[in-house]
Amino acid sequence: MSNASAPAAIALEVDVATSLALSRAATRAVSSLSADAQAAVLRALDREAAVQQVQGGPVSELVAALIQAFAQDLK
Repeated sequence: MSNASAPAAIALEVDVATSLALSRAATRAVSSLSADAQAAVLRALDREAAVQQVQGGPVSELVAALIQAFAQDLK
């Protein structure tokens, strides 16, 4: 990695971490609204995990596993 790309890589990592934290917070907030909202969020997470598994490859499989683990934590 060149010196010029190091700040860009750090900025990208911060952006990704921030996006993930905000996504988790929003998902938890919506899930806490009602049982119906929680069920809808869990269905959406299950669908997204399935989409990732269909895509295949190590990154998609890891993403699917992480989504499924997060969904389990919401239950």
